[in-house]
Amino acid sequence: MRDLRRIPSSPESEAALLGGLLLDSEAIHRVPNLAADAFHNEQHANVFRAIQKLAAAGQPIETVSVYTEMTEAGHQIELYEVNELAQYVPSAVNLRRFADVVMDCYSLRQLMEAGAEISDLAMTPGHHSAEQLDKAQMLLAKLGTVKAKRDPQHINDSMASYLQLLQDMSEGKNSAIPTGIGGLDQLLNGGQRRGEVLVLGARPKHGKTALSLAMARYQARRNAVLFLSQEMKINELMHRHTAATGPFDLGRIRAADPADSDMWKAVTEAARRLGELNLLHDDQCNLTLMEIRRKAVKTKREHGLDVLYIDFLQLMDGAGEENRNRELDVIVNGIKGLAMDLDCAVVLLSQLSREADKHYGRPVMTHLRDSGAIEAAADQIAMLFTDHKHPMSKKLPALKGYAELEIVAHRNGPQGVIPLELIGKYQQFGDWMGENPKRSGEPGRAPINS
Repeated sequence: MRDLRRIPSSPESEAALLGGLLLDSEAIHRVPNLAADAFHNEQHANVFRAIQKLAAAGQPIETVSVYTEMTEAGHQIELYEVNELAQYVPSAVNLRRFADVVMDCYSLRQLMEAGAEISDLAMTPGHHSAEQLDKAQMLLAKLGTVKAKRDPQHINDSMASYLQLLQDMSEGKNSAIPTGIGGLDQLLNGGQRRGEVLVLGARPKHGKTALSLAMARYQARRNAVLFLSQEMKINELMHRHTAATGPFDLGRIRAADPADSDMWKAVTEAARRLGELNLLHDDQCNLTLMEIRRKAVKTKREHGLDVLYIDFLQLMDGAGEENRNRELDVIVNGIKGLAMDLDCAVVLLSQLSREADKHYGRPVMTHLRDSGAIEAAADQIAMLFTDHKHPMSKKLPALKGYAELEIVAHRNGPQGVIPLELIGKYQQFGDWMGENPKRSGEPGRAPINS
């Protein structure tokens, strides 16, 4: 049976687009996102490259200059061929429509190439199917990710949209995504913002996962949230969610005593409430930046994605760099790029160095492992300190359940200390509502939300 399929292309649209560009030197600026690779006809692609080069040099774009540029570049073309393109359309008014057709065909050809590459993956011996499936999904995920394209904006236009933003905020329309922690939301002027990365650092056992899960549950009431756990299995996360939502003793939930009727009632009610959340989990360990992007793109396409949690940075696999510091630098900057590309907020958990255990009190920036890369990419950096979890703690009764979250770096706002309450058996975090307790030799501080 004859195969009637053909490679997606539109030579007529390509020629019409080039004709419009040759008629109007300024028209090239109306298709800023077009690339030469989008042209299927090789000669058309070379003509467009010549036009781009002339435009970049500020030279006029017309048939003779384009012909000269192409011959100097070693391309075989006659002057009459360029002139024929210039005669292809009477005006450049339909330029954008022609460009859209060219780009659409280009996207379909990319899909064909991805399909062929996926077929090659299946035929490659010596590889596990799971590994090849992951690569195939990443190829498709890349096609599904389209970066936002923007042109420079005049300050008058910026001011108009900015004043509208202020008006919306004055009417209570805040684009921020609240975390549910009042003191934190106050310092963040309402919550997290899309495209921004909040780094949450702490030593092990201080509660960074419990705090991030509490924030994720709150945000998932009205937003789509993805939680990537590299340290705990999903069932372990569900234990913690259930205990906090019950609220009920985590130890009794883990025991799952069939005779504990109160526990089963609490679990049933927690299951109902948790089922109302738009919250997704993943428990793959040693994630790479590519795998995180693939999972995030797939989630955004199928469920939406407003907030992404990554627990935690130091467990991620490297990016093939010569040393670990450089790898983490690439990873952190890649996560920042992902937040901007997918228009979502990111909470990146990070472990602190052992030096934080030698210092009794809130950790400082230098306790962040590889803090240089993190500080450069993060929009906010917060350090969590839970007194009774510190090896030097005197375990004073007044400090039981007391924790502090300090914003030590904030690109667009103030720094400050947020007093928190941790109820360990329920895995619950919330604002500290009473007067701040004092550590020995330290003056008290008023709560941030007082």
